[in-house]
Amino acid sequence: MVAFWKQASLSYIQYSRICAQVVRAALKPQYQAEAKKAADVRVKLNKLKET
Repeated sequence: MVAFWKQASLSYIQYSRICAQVVRAALKPQYQAEAKKAADVRVKLNKLKET
């Protein structure tokens, strides 16, 4: 059996991001702000210099 996200032509990362958005939207208003703060993640990539 093929996973739903593969059938929908999504990567697992895209699928999990959509699921997380739906869960955060379903929270009560007093918990939504806290969940949004936890979801706000920044990623910084550094390329290594060859020596």
